[in-house]
Amino acid sequence: MRSRSPFLFLVLSVMMTIAYADALDDGMTAFEAFEYKKAEKLLRPLATQGEAVAQVAVGIMYASGLGELKRDSTEALQWFLTAAEQDNVEAGFFLGELYGTAQPGLQINHAEAVKWYRWAAEQGHINAQYELGSRYFKGGEGLPMDYVAAFAWMDVAARQGHYSAPESCNMIAMILNPEELAKAKALADDLAEKYIAKETRDERFKQFYQISVKK
Repeated sequence: MRSRSPFLFLVLSVMMTIAYADALDDGMTAFEAFEYKKAEKLLRPLATQGEAVAQVAVGIMYASGLGELKRDSTEALQWFLTAAEQDNVEAGFFLGELYGTAQPGLQINHAEAVKWYRWAAEQGHINAQYELGSRYFKGGEGLPMDYVAAFAWMDVAARQGHYSAPESCNMIAMILNPEELAKAKALADDLAEKYIAKETRDERFKQFYQISVKK
């Protein structure tokens, strides 16, 4: 029997890779265009195959019951956890959202919410950084009230362009005394050196930060 050419395997592999990439692009384009039925059809097979971006998208659709999917927080949680196991930062942020807010079928778990917010924040996710700062400011939701830490995390988010963070920092600065403010700014510099990163937030999910997880 004639053996198959290695070149043929290479060609087939390249073609499959291109088809896979096209399906992901088409699925995410539909997702961004609010064409959720089409997005699910394209993205679910990829999510099942282990594509983390598709897993996050499917998780979002379950979290809010988009397209033809019924809202299912437990199913959303599993998709986010699966994507987070692949170090997908968006998945970590949305896990924080699910654990930290009232969801049907899930109990609020502030400790888990903080764990995932912190993990995403340390990867450079600006919304997670801001949420971590908010929880330090409020206190009682998995973190102690700490205005210094609140300022520091919000300042890091502000440096990366979070729209609400500068105003929040100004408000907190009015509460702190000069010594505390100096400490907060020093902590912010330290956190920024460690955790400011470029392109850690997937802009394709930006528009869903408010609607993807209903509170």
